[in-house]
Parts: sequence; C-alpha cells; structure tokens
Amino acid sequence: MRKEFAYVPSQEEIDSTNIMKLAGRLGIGTLKELYDYADKDVDGFWENVVQDCEVIFNSPYSSIADSSRGVPWTKWFRDGQINIAYNTVGKYRDSKRVAIKFERENGDHGTISFAELDEKSGRLGGALRKLGVKKGDRVAVFMPLSPESVIALYSILRIGAVAVPIFSGYGRDAVKARIDDAGIRHIFTFNSYHRRGKEVDMIHILDRIDATKIVYDLPSGSGDKLDFYSLIQTSEYFGFEPTLSEDPAIMLYTSGTTGKPKGTVHVHGGALVNIVKEVKYYMDMKQDDTLFWVSDPGWMMGPWSMIGANALGGSIFTYDGALDYPEEDRLWKIISRHGVTILGLSPTLVRSLRSKSQDRPLRGIRVFGSTGEPWDTESWMWLFEKLGASKVPIANISGGTDIIGCFLASTPAMPLAPRCLYRGLGMRVSVFDEAGNEIVEKIGYLVAKGPSPSMTRGLWNQPEKYIETYWSKYEGVWNHGDWALMDSDGYFYLYGRADDVIKVAGKRVGPNEIEDMVAEVEGIIESAVVGIPDEIKGETLGIFYVSVNSVDLSREIKARVEKAIGKAFSPGYVVRLDLLPKTRNGKIMRRVVRNAFTGEPLGDISGLEDPGVPVIISKISPLLQGKSAEG
Repeated sequence: MRKEFAYVPSQEEIDSTNIMKLAGRLGIGTLKELYDYADKDVDGFWENVVQDCEVIFNSPYSSIADSSRGVPWTKWFRDGQINIAYNTVGKYRDSKRVAIKFERENGDHGTISFAELDEKSGRLGGALRKLGVKKGDRVAVFMPLSPESVIALYSILRIGAVAVPIFSGYGRDAVKARIDDAGIRHIFTFNSYHRRGKEVDMIHILDRIDATKIVYDLPSGSGDKLDFYSLIQTSEYFGFEPTLSEDPAIMLYTSGTTGKPKGTVHVHGGALVNIVKEVKYYMDMKQDDTLFWVSDPGWMMGPWSMIGANALGGSIFTYDGALDYPEEDRLWKIISRHGVTILGLSPTLVRSLRSKSQDRPLRGIRVFGSTGEPWDTESWMWLFEKLGASKVPIANISGGTDIIGCFLASTPAMPLAPRCLYRGLGMRVSVFDEAGNEIVEKIGYLVAKGPSPSMTRGLWNQPEKYIETYWSKYEGVWNHGDWALMDSDGYFYLYGRADDVIKVAGKRVGPNEIEDMVAEVEGIIESAVVGIPDEIKGETLGIFYVSVNSVDLSREIKARVEKAIGKAFSPGYVVRLDLLPKTRNGKIMRRVVRNAFTGEPLGDISGLEDPGVPVIISKISPLLQGKSAEG
C-alpha cells in the first residue's frame, strides 16, 4: 500500500520519545527491532516494561505468563501482589504535584494534588469498608468525567473491590441491566450536572434501584442517600488491600449491540501494566504532561486515561460539559487555561469542528491521541494541518473494552500517514484470511497470535461466550472482529467491524472504504455506509450522510463511488440526514442506521446521544412505507 507521510519526526524528536528511550535501554537501535523483540521474547519484554514504567509489585511474581490452563486462560505476573490504586496514588502520596486538573461547564475549576487524592480516596475507601463493601464486591461509578469519578475509581480499587464504570448518559433500563447483571449494591453518582447549560438529572435514573447511592452535590433531606464529600470528611483513612495480580479490578461492559451487554473482567496486574505501557509509549506521557481524553468514565478511555496518566506521575484533566458551550472556542480556552499537552479525541469530534470551521491551532498540544472509529483521510489531514499546525503527531490507537487497551497504535517516534496505525507493542497482532493464513496488503481479520496481559479474563458469568467470541475462529488466536489491512512496513489500516462488512453480489467491501470516498465529495461532514438487503445482489450499499447547510449531494456521492470502485457497487440508497445516530463519545452506530432503515429490531440504543434519530430514519425509509422501526 503506497503511503505518503504527513508527519516525519526529526532524529532529535525520535530520540526524545519514551519508546526510543526504552529501545536504547535495551540496546536496540530501531523501532522495528524493538517491536520484533517484544513479539519474540514475551517474558523479557514485559519484565522490561514493568521496570521502565516503574510499576510497583509489593511482592514479586513467580512467572510472567502461565498458559497451563490453555491460551485463552493465560495468567500474567502470577502470584505477584499489586494494586492499581497504590500505583496511581499510593506511591506518590507525599507529592504535592498536581494529579487532577478539572473544570465544570459552569466555570468552576481547580486542582487536586497526589497527596490530596490519596487522602480523599483513602477516606472514601474507608467509608466503603464501613458500609460493608468487601474485596471482590462490585461497585458502580455512574458519573460524568469529573474529579469525583477519579476519586471514586481509586477508592474502589484500593480496597480490593471491583469498579464497574457505567456511561453517564445511560437511561434507567441500561443502568439497571448492568447493576443487576453485576450484582451491584453500592453506586457512586451525581445528583445532577450541566451540559449545554441544561441540568442533567442523574439521581432519579436510580429510583427504584435497590442499592446504596453515594452522591456528589446531594441536596439536604435526601433520605437514604449518602453525601460523597461528607463521607470523605468523616471516614477513617484506609490504606491498600494486598490484592494479587489476577484479582479482578475493573469490569467494563460492552455496548450490547444485539442483546444483553457483556461484562469484561480486568485484573490488577495485567490491566495496569498494559495501560501504563500504552500511555507512556504511545502518548509519550511524561510527568510534566497533562492528559485530557474527551470521553466518559463509563467508556474504556475514561479509566484508561486516568490510570495511565496518574501511574506515570502526570496529571489527568476532567471536564463534564460540552466543548462548544457557551462559546464555540471552549476547547481552545480549556487547553490554554489548564496547560493540556496531550489531547485525545475522536474522528467524529474532528469532523464536527471542521464543519464549524474551527481551524485555529491548539497551542500547547504536543501529541494528539485518537480512537473510537476509523479515520477518513481528509479529517485526519485537517486535524494535522489546522489544529496541529502540521507539527503535532497523531497517535492513533485502536483496541477495545475487551482488552482495556490497544492492539494497534501509531506513536510520535515514527513517520505518520493519514489514517495509519502500527502494530501494538508486544501485542503480536496480524491480519488473517478466512483460512487462517497471514496476509499482507490485503484486507482481512485483525488477530492477536498470542495472549497479552490486559485481555479480559472472561465475560462475567459467561465463560462459554468468551471462548466463542474471541477464540473459536482460529486455534489459539484471538479474533478481534475488526476488518484490517497490514502493509509490508508494519503499518495497519482499519476498515470497520468485520461483521459490518458488506457483500455486494458476493464481493466484500468494508464500510470505511466507501466512507473515505464519500468524504472526498465537497460539502460532506460525515457518513455511515451499511449493507441493505437486495433481492438481486444480496446486499446493496446504503449511504447515509450529513452535509454542510443540508445540501443534497446524493448525485455527487453516487457518481464518486461508481467512479472509484465501479458501477457494480453503485449504491442502492443515498440518504441525507441532519444527524447520524452516534454515542455521546462520538462513535457512529452503523447497526442502528441499518436496522432503523430496514425495520429490524434496534437492539440496545441506550447509549445514543439522540434516540430520536433512528425514528427519523425509519420514517423516511422507502422500505417501511411509513411504518416505525421496532425498538
């Protein structure tokens, strides 16, 4: 695959990165040699990561990896005593350095030092213990991105309980499904917060849910609910439960696209080591950096960014509001006011900024992180050239809830082309064809040829489903479910979920490939491409797009696709929308587009930013003749 690099670091810039300093420490001269070493010498590589990232084991592990029960059930850092919260706050408990910087939409802002964070989370941990929370009990964090969500997370982890982050935008049914499934008896939440100037009521979502609610900003006279900061002020400090490497720490729920959401279980040792590796080497995080990932504590990137930044002694920034309220330059002001140096954002957010011509450089940012969905070339270049002034590298990463980390990641130490990723360091990734053969320069299935530390230890109460989902397609190989291409230089490109692949007259095409073509039409903001059932072709392309000033570009889109890949792929449906259905962290839900248009059940749509969008799609669908899509 021909690449034109947009970002080419100087040798001085390469040598200054954390990843190349690791290579130098190992006596390795090039990035490729470092990646080859990481894949071949599993024990040696992860041992060096632990040392280089200064991960603290309170008692040593007996082995790095133990696959005696089978590859899917590999244990990492066996018998080692380690606690995530000790590594994020405990080892810095005497430090006055800033651990959290925060701002709320109403303008309130401030900082919390590591010493203060240790004291607050320790006292809150003591409160949990007094409430009867034991090691292994599940405790929910149903909060927006805020200092309280960080404090709550660490208070749970330090006492050996299991943190269950829940997206702050979920409705009652989605929250209850996760609470019931995990057997949760205690919940951290907000009374309310503000988004776009409007009050978002959270506490009433928990009405009739039988659990103890620990609430930030609790009004007086709230019955059986407990006040977050009152507990901190009145409770005794708790240290750190001596948890083992394989003890569960965090349970993250998948989005539940077709049925009941699945809980992925992550442990103290493997999750911490891999998260710290990724934030240090992919984001190039140093102690004087401030990381702001535009996400939610309920999504993987929330705890990932908190744990990674603080474990490295750096600052995490939290913000609970809209980035364009009350002025469209709120993001620029946040970055300037709080000294944000590493900014994580989604392609959808970039496309939104681009559509509003918000193209001033984000001064002070030295690394962009991105994840959530595949890029289109134009938006990647716009971010690089406009917001990054053609100087700031884009560390594009891709993984998932099920590995609380990344299989693919580009870094500031390498030349970067639009949309590119690179193989994950120590993750043994590749691309296989249907028969299990490794393929280069062809689109196939993204896989990991062996286990890695942060892979889920199973799906909560569903061990058979875990094997079926990840390990059943190829023997001893993790099938991630993404459609990807690996080139001869080790770079990767994503083409959407493998189960999103469209078959037109027996020919496979990835939705992102078509979306790239659509993005080349002037006036397009974003698009979603899905397969629509067709009596003759099996499936035909359905292209749903949003345009500048709602201009009808259907004819131009059809012509662009036909010219690019031939009339055999001529779209059967080209539909203009005012909005695409997407989650609040910006991920476009192609499944919802397709099912709303065809009248199939929508599945779990509790995470949608605007649940009215699929209703609009169903109403304009010629396939439904005015009928509503099923909920």
